[in-house]
Amino acid sequence: MNYIQIDFEKVKGFNKLSGAAKDLFKSTYVRHNSGHGTDYKEDWTPKKVKEHRTHLEVHFNNGEWLHYYPNGTWG
Repeated sequence: MNYIQIDFEKVKGFNKLSGAAKDLFKSTYVRHNSGHGTDYKEDWTPKKVKEHRTHLEVHFNNGEWLHYYPNGTWG
């Protein structure tokens, strides 16, 4: 897969996630980021993540945010 590798430990809120949420965040980020071109990827580097009961709330460098869902999808 072709994606921008990041240090997940530097994403604000990552260390507060449960173990399952950390795994979900990592795997979904890789799938989300690898599916797009280089210009897109730079803007969609995560800067903050928060765990909710049913999803993760992920904020990116471009000011946008998405939900990452337990089934590995986002929206």
